[in-house]
Amino acid sequence: MNSIDAMEQDVKRQFVDLQTMPMPEPARGRIILAGSGDSYAAALAAYYLSSGYALCCHPADIIADPSIANGCSVYFVSISGRTSANVLAAESARRAGASTIAVTADVASPLAAACDSTFALEFKSAGKTSGTIGFTASLLVCARIAANATCHADMKLIYRTAAIRAANLACDIRTKSVVMLGDSMLYPTAIYGVLKFCEVFGSRAVAYSLEDFCHAPLFGHRDDQVIILGVKDDAKISHRLKRAGLKTLYVDCGKYDGICSMLYATFFVQHLALTIARKKRIKECYFLQDRKLLGASSDIIY
Repeated sequence: MNSIDAMEQDVKRQFVDLQTMPMPEPARGRIILAGSGDSYAAALAAYYLSSGYALCCHPADIIADPSIANGCSVYFVSISGRTSANVLAAESARRAGASTIAVTADVASPLAAACDSTFALEFKSAGKTSGTIGFTASLLVCARIAANATCHADMKLIYRTAAIRAANLACDIRTKSVVMLGDSMLYPTAIYGVLKFCEVFGSRAVAYSLEDFCHAPLFGHRDDQVIILGVKDDAKISHRLKRAGLKTLYVDCGKYDGICSMLYATFFVQHLALTIARKKRIKECYFLQDRKLLGASSDIIY
C-alpha cells in the first residue's frame, strides 16, 4: 500500500475508531503538556481549551529549566515515544520533582520507560504516512486531560461537512507555498496544517496567528497561498487581505464550539491535503521520498 492510500485509510477510520477510544480521567492540580511537531499542536490546543489552566511547552523548555516542572503533573505527548527531546525532558522533570506521564501509542517506548506512568493511545494505523488519526487521537486525549472537554456534536457529521468543504476548495489552492492562519483555538490546527503540507507535498508552509500575521509577516507572503481557519469577523479580515492583493481563502470553522470546532478544522486540513494529493495523482508522501532529509530528520529527533 502506498503512503497516500494509507493516509486515506487513516483519515476515513477516524470518526469510527476515535469514538470508541479509551479516554483518561481529567487531570487535577498543576499540569503541563509537552510535545514536538504534531504532538505540540495537540498540547497547545488543550492549553487553549483549558483557558490557560494547563500550560503547554516544548520539551526543550523543560530541559533548559527543569524547575518549571516542579510540583506539576507533566504529560509528554508522543505517538512513537521515541523522540529524544521528550525522553530527556521526562528524565529532567522527574529529577525536578514532577509526576511524569507518557501519552503514547507505544507503551514499550523509551518515553514510557522514562515516565512514572503511561496512558496508551489506542487507534489503528494503516502504515507509515503523514500523521492523521494519531494527531486527532492526541488532540482528544489532551483535551480531556486539560479541560475535561469532549465533542457532544455528531462527529460523523462534522467529518462529512469538513470533507465536502475541502473537496470544494481543493482546486483553488496552490501547494508550492502556503501560509495557514488561525487565532486562539484554531491556531494549533494551523500549525498542524502546515506540517501536513510539508510532509505530503514538500511545500514551503508556515503558520501564524491571524492577528500576528497582519503586523508584519504579510509583507513577506504576497505571492503565497493564504488559508484562514476562522470564525465570526475573521471573514472580514480575509476580504480585506484579498483586496490588498493576497491570495486568500477563508474557511469558516465557527459553526461549532470548542473541541468540535477544532475537530472540524482538523478534518478539513486532512481532507484538503488528501484531496489535492489525489488530484495531482501523487502516490507517496514527499517526506518518504526525500531520503537525505528524512535521514537527517530521524538522526536529529530520535
